[in-house]
Amino acid sequence: MQLLLDQTTPDKTFLNAPLVQDVAELSTPYAYIGIPYGPPYHVTDMTLCAGGADEVRLESHRRHYALNWAHYDFDFDDALFPDGVPTVSDCGQVENDFRNPDAIWDAGIEKIEAIVNNGAVPLVVGGFDSIPPIVANALKGEKINILHIDSHLDFRHERYGVTQGYSSPIRRIRELPWIGDIVQVGLRGAGSARPQEVQDARDSGNELYTAWQVHDMGAQAILETLDRPGRWLITIDCDGLDTSIAPAIGAREPGGLTMHEARTLVAGLAKLNKVAALVFTEYQPGLDIQGITAHTIVRLMMNVIGNQRQPAPEIPFTG
Repeated sequence: MQLLLDQTTPDKTFLNAPLVQDVAELSTPYAYIGIPYGPPYHVTDMTLCAGGADEVRLESHRRHYALNWAHYDFDFDDALFPDGVPTVSDCGQVENDFRNPDAIWDAGIEKIEAIVNNGAVPLVVGGFDSIPPIVANALKGEKINILHIDSHLDFRHERYGVTQGYSSPIRRIRELPWIGDIVQVGLRGAGSARPQEVQDARDSGNELYTAWQVHDMGAQAILETLDRPGRWLITIDCDGLDTSIAPAIGAREPGGLTMHEARTLVAGLAKLNKVAALVFTEYQPGLDIQGITAHTIVRLMMNVIGNQRQPAPEIPFTG
């Protein structure tokens, strides 16, 4: 008997979309899925964010988006599903087992890879920030750029002897040969990075923008630099967002990206038809306030679905 952290069949689906747990039956251009945790440092890393995907599902119903598909939305100048047919499916959760937490890495890659191979864009709500490399590994058939919104650099080689933990995801992603540009936005405060990791990130070609640079320059100025060859994996650690729109985080730091700034980047890449995947991490439902963080995640996901009606063709990786 497998000891599951949570059920793989949700009580309510994201946006009331059809539940498709057999990915071979997936026929929509978007697929919502939960990955409850990644390789942990501590047992709490497997529990604090585990219910995030379900809470986002519930929030899409609480805000009535799940029932009002045909209502006009000013964020994308149309209804979410103008013809009443959803363009997103809910693929449930990646199965997980407390007794073998590292297995979530392989299980996650397998399921996300199946979604991608079926032509869909994954919309992922994960656990701690060890989730993005799982998604990046599943995108190995094409050239992929990374937009990483986070207050932390996440470029440690290892911590406590763990190389796939949430202090290391961008270094693990940088090691993948099909990864092109990495743009890290919203950096601020102090995390686990030391001066050498910052230098390593810059030496590897990563482009770093602090939150203060975003506030001073404007997110539009950064967006204008992102129209490059290749699609983008957008990964958003919720602590990269301002606590006014994402209070449900463990590492609160004032001054994160506002909704206007985050939406400018996410919707901007969607309008360019360049979003290959969207991932949210480090959302802790138990710390949310009136569903504010869940609502932010729902709205940013809707901004991809509503603004990117047809994803751009892939650029095959030939390295």
